[in-house]
Amino acid sequence: MDYVIIGGIILFALIGLWKGAAKLFFGLFMLLIIMVGAAFAASAISPLILTKTTDEGVEFTPAATVLMDPIGGIIPDSDEMGELLNKKIEDRDGVLYFEDSDVALTNAIAEYIPEVGSYLAPIVAAVAIPGMTLKVAVAYTLTRYVYEIAIWVVLVIILAIIRNIIRKKIFRYLDREDNAAKSKLDRVLGIVLNIAILLIIFWGVGALVARFDDGANWAHDADAFFLNGTIAEPLMANNPLLKLINVTLPVASESVS
Repeated sequence: MDYVIIGGIILFALIGLWKGAAKLFFGLFMLLIIMVGAAFAASAISPLILTKTTDEGVEFTPAATVLMDPIGGIIPDSDEMGELLNKKIEDRDGVLYFEDSDVALTNAIAEYIPEVGSYLAPIVAAVAIPGMTLKVAVAYTLTRYVYEIAIWVVLVIILAIIRNIIRKKIFRYLDREDNAAKSKLDRVLGIVLNIAILLIIFWGVGALVARFDDGANWAHDADAFFLNGTIAEPLMANNPLLKLINVTLPVASESVS
C-alpha cells in the first residue's frame, strides 16, 4: 500500500503543479465538494420523504410504498429463502440476529448461501433494520437508494450550475493563462490541494470498505492490504471517516453465540 500512496502523491502533485490551485479549486475540488455534500444532503432528505413517526412507530409514506410494493413483489418469498427473508431482525447488544435464532445474522447468511454467502453477509447486515423483516428492509433500502440517487442528481446539477455562474462572473480572470494568479505560489498551493484531494479519496475508499468489514470476509482482506505499510498503517487506521461509522481498524471477527 505504501507504493500505491507514494505513486498517487507523485501523480497528483504533478497534476497540481501543472494546473495550479485556482483551477483545481473551482474545478475538480469544488465538484468533489458538491458531490459529497449532495450525497450527505440526499441521505438526510430521503428518510424524511419515505418515513413518518406515528404513535404506533415508524410508518412508510405513499412515496415509499409506491416503489417498495413492486420491489418486494420481485423478491422471492417461498421455500427456505422466503422463510429467511420473512424473519424479523433483532439487535442484541449491537449484534444482529434473525428472530428465534442464536446465530449472528452474518454467520447465518454465510452458512445458508454456499460460497458467496460470506461476501453477501456484510452487505445484508448493512441493509438489515432491527424490527423489520429482511424482505421489508431490503425493499425499503432499495427504495431509499432510488430516491437518494434522484435527489443527489438534482442537487449536483443545481449546485454545479451555481458554481459555473460564480466562476464565469467572478473568477473568469483565473482561467487566463497569462493571469498573475498562475504564479509559483498558485502552483505550490495546487500541489497541496491535489494531495489533499488524494487523501480524501484514500480515506473515502477506506471507510467504504471498512463499512462492510466483519473481521473475516473480503473487506477484511482489503483492509489488511490498506494497513500494510509503514505509511499506510497510521494513515488508514487514523481515518477520521471511520469515527463517523464507528469502526476501528483492524476489525475483530464477530463471535457466534
